[in-house]
Amino acid sequence: MDNIKTCKHFGLCGGCKFQDIPYQEQIKTKEQRIKGLISDYGFKTEFKPINYFPEWFYRNKMEFTFACGDGKLICGLHSKKEKRQVFNVEECRIFSKNTGVILNKLREFAANKGYSAYNKFSHKGFLRHLILRESKFTGQLMLGLVTTTEKTVDSDSLIKELLSLKLDKKISSLYWIVNDSFGDAVTFQDKKLIYGQPFIVERINGFDFRINIDSFFQTNPAGISQLYKKIEEYSPLSRESLALDLYCGAGSIGMFLARKAKFVWGVEVIKSAVEGAFANAEINNVKNISFICRDVRKFLAERELKDTIGLIMINPPRCGLSKKIKSKLLKIDAPYIFYSSCNADSLFADLRDLSSGYEPEFVESFDFFPHTSHVEVFSCLKRIT
Repeated sequence: MDNIKTCKHFGLCGGCKFQDIPYQEQIKTKEQRIKGLISDYGFKTEFKPINYFPEWFYRNKMEFTFACGDGKLICGLHSKKEKRQVFNVEECRIFSKNTGVILNKLREFAANKGYSAYNKFSHKGFLRHLILRESKFTGQLMLGLVTTTEKTVDSDSLIKELLSLKLDKKISSLYWIVNDSFGDAVTFQDKKLIYGQPFIVERINGFDFRINIDSFFQTNPAGISQLYKKIEEYSPLSRESLALDLYCGAGSIGMFLARKAKFVWGVEVIKSAVEGAFANAEINNVKNISFICRDVRKFLAERELKDTIGLIMINPPRCGLSKKIKSKLLKIDAPYIFYSSCNADSLFADLRDLSSGYEPEFVESFDFFPHTSHVEVFSCLKRIT
């Protein structure tokens, strides 16, 4: 293990705790875990070899926290050893080579301006969080500085300082976000674009996707490029088929399905995501897709879809599907269900509950999250006839 280069914060940061394990060993462990779940749930199905990608600098988004320590401003992550403690991040080997340069400049800028860090106990202070997003295939950077309303950001000086940095990606977008809530999570009470364009663009297999500061987009662009390619390849759809893309987010998977289908309907409860999905379909000239802003459970309860859908695509939250949603899916009786999740436990629990109507043809893993315990799992479910 002496030749394994770990991040200088390894051991203090709990974000990727397996950095000291050779990557091929991590892959084997994840494969064994998924095979174990297949066995535990009693499925007799094919397990395809795990797909893996570059293990470093793969994430496209990180959030950092401002704090005060020993009288100095800190911008970094919470310590694994002491959750209330935030340490200065100087590099992040799973995110971006630009991390340390940007954070160092922001700490310097804030100190020179006399900006204080927000204290979540006293609810006083100015700087709260920093959001960084990086498109891997188009080389664009987006920054979001989250503050309270205690002061006003010197936007002109901040832009000048950031644009002076020598980075291997281009800063395309800078937001100032206001959050006066007492909660510790990033909340977009107000946002203002202070430099550049309102989005960055990621290019996946010929499609361009606009990513806003508050968009959800899959973490690993190299990984989703392969996953979406395979979803399109595995799809049994034809120009006579309709598809349903549940929890569609920015509409990315649905657009790949639309290459084969007659028409695709995407369903997503978050309004900004649906707006982004429409924009993505328009800029990519995908005409045979549309999106509905609705809670998935309510959408399924309101529609009579039996015998109308050729394929249902599901990429739900980590908690998986509710009993009511699974019951509705069984009643639709689509020939195929594609299910993808970053939580293998909830996926297999849902597959078990759908087993009265469907059986998994195969299970395939995609390691979107090297150096962590997480893995994306995809399964093709075929209706039992």
